[in-house]
Amino acid sequence: MDVKYSNARAQFFSAVRALATSADSIQNRLIEANDSILAVTLDEFEGDPELKIKFARILDLLAVDRDEIEVAAVENTAHMSEIEATKIAELICEFFYELG
Repeated sequence: MDVKYSNARAQFFSAVRALATSADSIQNRLIEANDSILAVTLDEFEGDPELKIKFARILDLLAVDRDEIEVAAVENTAHMSEIEATKIAELICEFFYELG
């Protein structure tokens, strides 16, 4: 049985775990979560425009520059305020919940 969004669900679970299980700053936890989040593609949500838009919003907040998304995500996250980083962490957790 193929579970819908199984890759996205697994990657976001890893991201949520990175956010929840570290004593590091929220920015460092987001940097750890980036690897998992960036392993998901927009194509995985082709049949669900609402999830696709929500995921695109998370990507836009993590990495405005699309040329080198992995590098941009780390650089952007490292320079976020605690409030900005917390907002993105909340969006990641909400998105994971919606994948369930």
